[in-house]
Amino acid sequence: MTPQELQDLIAQNYGNVIEGAADLTANANVSIPTANVAGIDPLLTKAGNVASNIASGASGYFGNAANYMANVSGSMANASQLANASTAAYDPQAYKAYMDPYQQEVIDKYAQEMQRQFDISQQNRASQALGAGAFGGGREGVYQAEGLRGFQEQLGSGIAGLLSKGYGQAQQMAQTNFADRMKRLQGASGLELAGGELGLGAGTAFGDLGSTYGATMANTAATLGNLGVTGQQQQQDIYNLQYQNQMNQFKQPYEQLNFMSGILSGIPQGFMQNAVAAQGNPLLAGIGALGNFAF
Repeated sequence: MTPQELQDLIAQNYGNVIEGAADLTANANVSIPTANVAGIDPLLTKAGNVASNIASGASGYFGNAANYMANVSGSMANASQLANASTAAYDPQAYKAYMDPYQQEVIDKYAQEMQRQFDISQQNRASQALGAGAFGGGREGVYQAEGLRGFQEQLGSGIAGLLSKGYGQAQQMAQTNFADRMKRLQGASGLELAGGELGLGAGTAFGDLGSTYGATMANTAATLGNLGVTGQQQQQDIYNLQYQNQMNQFKQPYEQLNFMSGILSGIPQGFMQNAVAAQGNPLLAGIGALGNFAF
């Protein structure tokens, strides 16, 4: 290649560089790529919601546990009181409440009947004494006295029997009622004790559920948070790659222009000026001067 051809080629490249720079700077509406920032991943939001609800969710379990435990103390106290009441001693006077209210009337009727029968028997004895010729005598008196003594003994024995029977029945009823009441008290004490133990178990279970719920939800929130961070980072990596590609496309013409300028800047300026002056080419002279200024 002759010096002239070389200088024409250099001048052409200078012109291309200048035109390229003019084209790049002439467009005032150049769209410069902007970087995007990944938004908050939905899993992170969900993790925050789960974490914020841990306390309220666990408090429900702990509240139930506290209620059951509060009832346990009452049940245990009732069981103790009922158990103490079931060991009370029997009151020997309790039979009075079970005595037949008509017993005296029965005794009165019995005494009247006995008196009637005695009167009849007394008349019979008087008739017998009269038939035997002993009426009004000592023998009749003895005979009547023996009858009276037998009557009184029979009357007393009968009344005592009636009283003893009424007392025995009343005492038996009182003792039976007392035994039944003691059994009911013992049964009620057992039920209160069982209820207290059931409440204790339920309260413990709810307390354990509250602790388990808190730990489980905390782990869930942590897992969702990690997934959310990973997802958000992945989205950010995608945005960064897109931004890098857009910037590479945006800078590509500038880098080409810079590449050509770098090549031209490596040509000795004295050689360029001498070549332009020797040829007397005004265009090459102007480009050479611009080259001196630009490079």
